Amino acid sequence: MKRCLPLLLSLLVLAVPASASATTFGAEVGTGFTNQARGVWSAEKVTNNLTALYKAGGRVGRADSGWGVTEPKAPRHGVHTYKWAYDDMIVTDMATAHLSWEPTLAFAPKWAEVHRSPVLHLKSGRFIAYLPPASNATFAAYATAFMKRYGRHGAFWKANPTLHYQPVTSVEVWNEPDNTHDWGNDINLTDYMRMYEAVRSAVHRVDRHARVMTGGLAWTQSSLPRLLKAFRGQPMDALAMHPYGATPSKSVQVAKDALAVMRAWGRGGTPVIANEYGWTSVRHTWGSTNPRKIKGYVYDALIGLSKLRLAEIEPFSWSDPSWGLSTGAFAKAVAKIQHRR
Repeated sequence: MKRCLPLLLSLLVLAVPASASATTFGAEVGTGFTNQARGVWSAEKVTNNLTALYKAGGRVGRADSGWGVTEPKAPRHGVHTYKWAYDDMIVTDMATAHLSWEPTLAFAPKWAEVHRSPVLHLKSGRFIAYLPPASNATFAAYATAFMKRYGRHGAFWKANPTLHYQPVTSVEVWNEPDNTHDWGNDINLTDYMRMYEAVRSAVHRVDRHARVMTGGLAWTQSSLPRLLKAFRGQPMDALAMHPYGATPSKSVQVAKDALAVMRAWGRGGTPVIANEYGWTSVRHTWGSTNPRKIKGYVYDALIGLSKLRLAEIEPFSWSDPSWGLSTGAFAKAVAKIQHRR
């Protein structure tokens, strides 16, 4: 019996569901950096805003990297030239607030985009979509340079030894690859899988312990089975999704259903991240709802999602007050969840 005890203990550990303590909280914070780059917000205001997220219990900030700004010109004779000012600004502000930056590596410069029309003709009017890069190798080169600069032992940290060390250890490959606004009309999740694998391999060559997540799905319920079919037999470090719903309970149901689909496809052990969802008080826009409901929705959604096996929960958008995260509801929910643990 004694010889069997270690095995029995191991089986019991595997049988117990992952606790909520495995969940990391954060928020989308990109608006603040956009405002800083445009001169609308000062660096002090941005860092104060980020510090408020940290004090509220957030530990992760999601924001787009600036590939289009960083590499405005095509490489010459195979040599890439990067201008890192925008990304340096982001990582400096995040580190000052002691937050981990989870960058969305996306939005190719125009010279690197696939050669097709970006114009979408929608009921609301004409929209210019972001397009994926024509070459996955070009995207992988950017990801490599990015991680060599901001990842563990990156050049940025060596050049800024007095800054709080907060390296990038997790990245997202593109945003909403199932959304025409971010991919154009020709959505093909098999093409996306190839892009993901090229970037994942590049990132892992720099840091084999880094986590590379898929781009958050806009239409999780319909897109996830198609994504998993495209990824059949292929590695996936983590899945990101955007469980938008008309109410908190509907957002929680989207996430719950996604976890069930992952298990059904044999990927129950793959971390799942809800890195965009929420409601805004701005009328006639995506995610708009009654302003009087926003605060309660923020709280209820965090509480509900925290009961699922999610690796991270990051609602949208901390820097924009219309989304209600800075009203105190986010902090109250996180405090309750942590007390429950």
